[in-house]
Amino acid sequence: MMYSFYVERDSFLHRLDPRVKIIGTVVGIAVIMLFNDPTFLVPLFFVTLLYGRLLGKVEIKEQLRPLKPLLPIVIITIIVWPLIYKPRLMGLLFGLSFAIRLLTFGLLTFILLMTTPQRELILGFVRLGMPYEFGLTISIALRYIPTLYLLTRNIMDAQMARGWEMEKGNFIVRTKRMTVVLIPLLVASLKTAHELSIALESRALGASKKRTFLYDIKMGGKDYAATFVVVLLFALALYVRYVLGLGHVRIYG
Repeated sequence: MMYSFYVERDSFLHRLDPRVKIIGTVVGIAVIMLFNDPTFLVPLFFVTLLYGRLLGKVEIKEQLRPLKPLLPIVIITIIVWPLIYKPRLMGLLFGLSFAIRLLTFGLLTFILLMTTPQRELILGFVRLGMPYEFGLTISIALRYIPTLYLLTRNIMDAQMARGWEMEKGNFIVRTKRMTVVLIPLLVASLKTAHELSIALESRALGASKKRTFLYDIKMGGKDYAATFVVVLLFALALYVRYVLGLGHVRIYG
């Protein structure tokens, strides 16, 4: 069972060359890394949501749904920072900043997956100079994230139907109870990996060093224009960060 993030739409992002979207995603992550001020990061998160909604025609709820598995990490980040950094209020702000940064990283990645079919995503990596096996590995790994999450939820639902209780007891007791989920999850993951390896071998993956493609991708005018806009926005972010000195708060020193 492989679950795909891809959402079929007739949008600008769907028609864009996958290389441009990959470069745009990497640049977007780099831009987010430049800032740690929540007054910058929070608006950037909502701008990313609008980017996926307006250019990719992906509903806001569809963009937010894949972020649910990140919520425990987000909550832990917000709680831990005030405990390790003083004053507490600044720690809370930094916790919020890193939490928003993490959510924006995930959102950018998910928008790429929602607007790019797996075949085009692999071709995009290959045409950017990466080996085909590397592009295929990244693509399968990204697709397997929601599959693993969905599988975990199914196992938990099945165990709860048998009377399994996760909420009761202290942290150690609940951790021990998670073995009834982790063991089936590990077995199912190994089975899926084995089936995937058989499928790849049956298609003679790696038999020839020089690959041919039934479908190929080509850059058009809109793709070059979009690439120029991405580079321009990255230059603007660098100017704001390093020339104007905005968007960054010193944590230590």
